[in-house]
Amino acid sequence: MKRYKLYKKAEPVCCNFEELLSHIILPLVIASYASYPFLYFLGLESALVYNSILAVIATYFFDGLKKFIPILNDRDTTGFKSVFYSFVSFLIILSSLLITGFGFYLLVLYQKNNEFNIFHFYLWLLILFGFPLFYYAFRSVRYYYIKKQQDEHFVNIVLVINHDLDLFLAIDNIQFVNTANRNSSDIKITNNIQSYSQKEFIALKTKTRHYYVNKEGFRETVQIPFNANAFLLSWFSYTENKYYAVEFPFPFEKFIAEQETCSTDKFKIFRARETEPLYLHLYLNGGIRFFYKNAILVDIPVNNESAVNGKDKKDFFDLNATIKESYIKYNRNLR
Repeated sequence: MKRYKLYKKAEPVCCNFEELLSHIILPLVIASYASYPFLYFLGLESALVYNSILAVIATYFFDGLKKFIPILNDRDTTGFKSVFYSFVSFLIILSSLLITGFGFYLLVLYQKNNEFNIFHFYLWLLILFGFPLFYYAFRSVRYYYIKKQQDEHFVNIVLVINHDLDLFLAIDNIQFVNTANRNSSDIKITNNIQSYSQKEFIALKTKTRHYYVNKEGFRETVQIPFNANAFLLSWFSYTENKYYAVEFPFPFEKFIAEQETCSTDKFKIFRARETEPLYLHLYLNGGIRFFYKNAILVDIPVNNESAVNGKDKKDFFDLNATIKESYIKYNRNLR
């Protein structure tokens, strides 16, 4: 199987202050204040035991940390990996508690022994406030770098997919590929295409293909590589009990006439480049047709069924109860 460099969406660095306050800042402040009596009356060892117990509890029972510490979300792992993730999570939480509580340790030393180490105090402030700021700055720089790279190699396209009323299908894979640099789109269709009603289908017969514009089954902005020259598509046709997998040349230049200007315009590097929607229509017998503006880019009326092993085919067409119910309703509309 060919390996391609899939598009990965760059997520901007955003911080919900309310969530940060309720899930991180307030719990750390409360835990630090609670450690003060242990430090003052029972000593450093008791405070370490207190923070260790608190870290264990937070690792397994405090769900608020999961959003800010991704490793806490890996609960589906088993064996050594699960133990390792739990141990790393424990160390992260314990370190945060100890760093936050170190300020109270300095306060206790000053109150009891009249000792104040200015170097330790400033080092504590640097770690407590400097590390989060450094981490935020690093994530921001990384985001803009990745975004710049993506804007240089990918273009935003509104992809619209439709199919005929008498075709019940589920898309398995869809990719736009630049075979020269192996860049590829990463399109995920979680909710597969809905069927038209019979009334809409009759209307489609009497009007032009431009009627599709307001009757999409799937519509989403996707990212395709610049100069993409190949298109990969596979889908299950439940109506025909067939699986199709096709690969054919994609005429990128026909609907991105300004591609050379966009790729060299440094002042537009961070702008979202969008064009008019690209329409894909699927037919019985594996038929495919691409529309863009007023032109038909690709028109393949028939494709052969692709080979698939028995087990996979059984899995593909062993419809669950929800799909079966939808299919029954769909057949009723055809009558």
